[in-house]
Amino acid sequence: MACIFNDPIHGTIELDKVLVKFIDTPEFQRLRNIKQTGIAAFVYPGATHTRFEHSIGVCYLSGVVLDRLLIQLQPEFNVTVTSVDRLCVQIAGLLHDIGHGPFSHLF
Repeated sequence: MACIFNDPIHGTIELDKVLVKFIDTPEFQRLRNIKQTGIAAFVYPGATHTRFEHSIGVCYLSGVVLDRLLIQLQPEFNVTVTSVDRLCVQIAGLLHDIGHGPFSHLF
C-alpha cells in the first residue's frame, strides 16, 4: 500500500510503503524543523520550505526522471530497470539531505 502526500508544487505524490518507512523514522522527521532556505526566510517570510518537504519532492522527481530516461534510452540501449532499482533511486533522492544540520550551506 502506498501513502499519499499533497505537495504544493507537484500536487498529489504517491510513495511506496518502503519509502514511508524511511519517512517515519525520527532521523527523517527532524528535517521538518530545518529550513531549506536557511536564513533567506528572515528576509522572505513566505519562504518556509523545509528539508522534509524538499526531500519528499526530490524523491518524487527522482522517480519521474528515471521514468523519462527509460523512455528515451530504452529503444536505443535496451535498458532494463527493475522495481527495486527504481526504489533505490527514490530512496537516494529521499535521503540526500538526511545529514544536513541547520544553516549547513552557509559555510
